[in-house]
Amino acid sequence: MAKKSFAVIGLGQFGISIVEELVDNGMDVIAIDSNEEAVKKISGLLPTVAVANSTDEEALKDLGIKDVDAAIVAYGSHIEASILTTVILKELGVKTIIVRVDDPYYTSIMKKLGATEVIMPQKAAGVALANRLGNEDFKDFYKLDDKYSVVSIVINNGYVPEQLKDLSSKDKYGVSIVLVMRNGRSFVPGGNDSLLPDDTIFVVGGTKEIRNFREAINGGRKKKRTL
Repeated sequence: MAKKSFAVIGLGQFGISIVEELVDNGMDVIAIDSNEEAVKKISGLLPTVAVANSTDEEALKDLGIKDVDAAIVAYGSHIEASILTTVILKELGVKTIIVRVDDPYYTSIMKKLGATEVIMPQKAAGVALANRLGNEDFKDFYKLDDKYSVVSIVINNGYVPEQLKDLSSKDKYGVSIVLVMRNGRSFVPGGNDSLLPDDTIFVVGGTKEIRNFREAINGGRKKKRTL
């Protein structure tokens, strides 16, 4: 299978984190930013990283952006640059264009201009934080769409071990346990595996269903201590 190639445009903290993960996964990456200092931060990671203006069509052509499998426009708050860059990428024939926006007002606009996907990391972070604060056993929270989420739950010390086939999380609660982390090791559980105290489990389902499941295995929300 041919290695996929990506362009990451905009090297703030968000863009750099994307570059690092793509590189760790063995992907070919072209990274650009108009800020020389931002480019220097990742110059040791990539063979192709450049100080360039992404609103300059010729500059993108020279860097071979039109040949990548996907381009990620990671500017966020620089909405004018995001808009112009998206239009140019579309005209260059880039098939997958993923654009970050920080204001939901621009979501539909970006899609009309050619973005195949629009993401709002700040909103996602806020949703995750609110759910973790409201559910003390939730360690991580990832919202997949309007209905489904992936949540990691820490099993408390009072839990009595039970095999997954007997727990029947899918039939009883409408959630699926997709991963178990135990003593630094991760594994995909089968029906004969048991959950143990202090396990961290990753559960997929609706937020309400996951909350009900969490209360069933860990008990209701703990009461605050009164003075």
